[in-house]
Amino acid sequence: MDKRTMVALGLTIVLIFFFQMYFTPKPATQAPQATQATGEAAKTEAAKTPGTTPKASLPGGPSAPAQKAEQKATREITVETAKLKVTLTDLGGAISSVKLKNYKEKVNKPDSKEMIEDVKPYVYIPKVFAAVTGDTGSDRTLFTSNRDKIVLTDKPETLVMSGTLTDGRAVKKTYTFQPDGYTIDLKVAVAGADAIKPAMDFAMVTGKNESSYTFKGPFYLAGNKFEQVDSVEKNVDLDKAYRYVGLDDGFFAFIWIPDAGSQTPATLVKGENAIPVIRLSLPGGSASGRMYFGPKNTEILKGLNVGAEKIVDFGWFDIIAKPMIIGMNYCNKLTHNYGIDIILLTILIKLIFYPLSVKSYKSMKEMQKTQPILAKLKEKYKDDKAKLNQEIMGLYKQKGINPMGGCLPMVIQIPVFFALYKALSAAIELRHAPFMLWINDLSSPEDLYTLHVAGFDLPLRVLPLVMGVTQVIQQQMTPTSVDPMQQKIMLAMPIVFTFIFWGFPSGLVLYWLVNNVISIAQQYYINKKVS
Repeated sequence: MDKRTMVALGLTIVLIFFFQMYFTPKPATQAPQATQATGEAAKTEAAKTPGTTPKASLPGGPSAPAQKAEQKATREITVETAKLKVTLTDLGGAISSVKLKNYKEKVNKPDSKEMIEDVKPYVYIPKVFAAVTGDTGSDRTLFTSNRDKIVLTDKPETLVMSGTLTDGRAVKKTYTFQPDGYTIDLKVAVAGADAIKPAMDFAMVTGKNESSYTFKGPFYLAGNKFEQVDSVEKNVDLDKAYRYVGLDDGFFAFIWIPDAGSQTPATLVKGENAIPVIRLSLPGGSASGRMYFGPKNTEILKGLNVGAEKIVDFGWFDIIAKPMIIGMNYCNKLTHNYGIDIILLTILIKLIFYPLSVKSYKSMKEMQKTQPILAKLKEKYKDDKAKLNQEIMGLYKQKGINPMGGCLPMVIQIPVFFALYKALSAAIELRHAPFMLWINDLSSPEDLYTLHVAGFDLPLRVLPLVMGVTQVIQQQMTPTSVDPMQQKIMLAMPIVFTFIFWGFPSGLVLYWLVNNVISIAQQYYINKKVS
């Protein structure tokens, strides 16, 4: 690969990365019936009425009538299964916490992964899930339960929460927990539904999309069409034509799966602080289905038997990322180390494209030999660009040189690079996957040591530095151009690459580092063979 091609390739990688980060078009969404969220309407109406003050509301939900005293939760009910630790409160009979016992919140902390974060600034019901509302009231009352604590062993257990809406109508929530799994069955019944048009809301802070590269937010499956909804600025009305609806948290997800014959209209709305909310209308006063709180693991999701594995989606690079993960999972049965699996993946890719690398190197060698001739042609036809290009193309044809041949091996690897990046950002298998020594999470940037200087944190990372060194060595072994300006630009490329890779997941830096090392070895071997 000549220097000009390497410069162009480096800039291409930078541009592609920043394009993906900031300018990638979002998946199309469908909003057949766009209306204002009920909560916003309630606030507007309250503001129009003299002497009234808008009350805090449920996420995207209607305001409750004013009460003399604010109700507060008085006790908690805990339920433990093999995989979940669930906490419910008597305030609204709602779920306030779901922890995944087999997954850590952070790699260096033993705390279990929390699926329902504190729903701030919601003061109406902190940590709310499965909240029921109506035109004239909400479940801001204290519920009674038939159990105080449940620890499941070998059979399902049921918890019944009974209470009233603030207008006095009875509400009953029946939770059924499975001894081994990530699903919770839920049945809700509201008395006098025809008069109050009740609804049930699901919301969690983790459903908010904070990254333009890794999707987080609502999704649904209608028929065989899977949709990710990036924005709920306008309501997305699903009617009853959906098999499931949920909230994506990157590595984890919540999914509501209605029972057969019990589909109720669902609407995706924007709650306070732009947090997406799933609202189920309960026209008959009841709803039943399964709630899934768990990892985006393909095999586990297949077990739900509703096509939930479709939520494991890597966008444009899905066709590469999924086979890559399957291959690494297979290797991991032997290696038990995804860092080694990434190294083996890199070696495999280099072996597959080795013949192309040989041709690429020979093409670069020939181009290097033609530099003196090219210099003379440029001097001879400096005032006739068309003739110069014609002569250069004739020279390349005579020598059998493909001008693009030098960059093909690298260009082919770009989709693999981004597919691996997507996998490290969303594949549950790679979350918190250790490699060796201090590299304990391949899905996150390496964290050997952090310097605190003048109020700034400066992380010290070894892999990007070593990768930068290998980039320099590789450049020194690559046939060079006589153009001094290109040579000066190429001197900066290792610094640019090191800077870019500094914040990448350590698994991605490992891939590029191993790729460089193998390229250096291949270059050395080809040099010996050709010379």
